[in-house]
Amino acid sequence: MSHSRKAAMLIAMLMLVAATGCGVAGSVFGGSSVTGTVTYRERIALTPGARVIVQLRDTSYADAAAELIAEQVITDPGQVPISFEVDYDADDIDSRSTYSVSARIEEADGRLAFINDTAYDVITRGNPTKVDMLLVLVEPPPEMVDGEFSAEDRQPVEEPVHVTGAEIVWEGRLAFAHVLFAISEADGCYRIGREEAAVDGNRIVVEVTAWVPRPTPWAIDCSDRTLELDAWVLLGGAGDTLATGETYTAEVNGQQTLTFSVP
Repeated sequence: MSHSRKAAMLIAMLMLVAATGCGVAGSVFGGSSVTGTVTYRERIALTPGARVIVQLRDTSYADAAAELIAEQVITDPGQVPISFEVDYDADDIDSRSTYSVSARIEEADGRLAFINDTAYDVITRGNPTKVDMLLVLVEPPPEMVDGEFSAEDRQPVEEPVHVTGAEIVWEGRLAFAHVLFAISEADGCYRIGREEAAVDGNRIVVEVTAWVPRPTPWAIDCSDRTLELDAWVLLGGAGDTLATGETYTAEVNGQQTLTFSVP
């Protein structure tokens, strides 16, 4: 190919880039890309100096380093959700291989703030080319930490659920406390805990708990309890036999009291 023809092709390519508004990578790679969003649940604002790094890697082999295929670095991303588009060369993709996209957010002070802990497979083996990634907290801003930050500060705690109603239901000779409770519908606000009852004389202590975010300045806001769930707790189970003719008082999370007699 002559020098003049090569130059003409290059000029044509640059004109196409300018006309479409695409980056050079998108044009050269034929428009192949992985797109999506990055977000997290915590109430933490990113600073102007933050950056998001999204990487596409070959993760076919668990016992080998994942080869980097392409990446995008987004500086001053604003606030979540943050959109991304990682361009890649289609010639680098083998349909027999597995590819995953990952993301991390680094703050201006060099702190690794968020990272994904879930694998997001893309492109091959029926996987999508658009994913919405939910990142988890690695370390909050120092000004939001009282004392020294530890990994335990990220762990949920077990707490009694918010009881909205309760009743005794009989199934043959078995008595159950049917407990209604309200939780937040927000992701990360609820994971089932204990549902149990203990008999102490004629008093039965019923506990229904959930694992919820630890109360920290950056914790997810779970105050809006809009979803109602229920639990069925066997009374007098595990060897605690309820005596016929006796009257019992069941206290549900210290919030509701039920009195009943055993027929």
